[in-house]
Amino acid sequence: MIDWPLVLSSAVWISGAALALATLSYASWFASLRGERLRVVLQQSGYQPALLAAAGLICLGLGLTAATWLETVLWLILAVLSLISLWRRVRRKKTL
Repeated sequence: MIDWPLVLSSAVWISGAALALATLSYASWFASLRGERLRVVLQQSGYQPALLAAAGLICLGLGLTAATWLETVLWLILAVLSLISLWRRVRRKKTL
């Protein structure tokens, strides 16, 4: 029998990992196109919200699939911190 809650919670962190991989891949391509280092390109403001969203999704998904309550709490704290940082960054960008 398929454990649908586990499938859905695993889909959350897999989606976050896919978003992080896509963001890093695009940034790597863009860095090679411009002849810059990847670190320089990733410090530009366009990539950081995507990476923070990916971190939030990964932590949320891992928190939902954790085996113990301590793991769950720690992953969810990291997810909340990532999403708060994303929210503050987006809010700051809209006020500029």
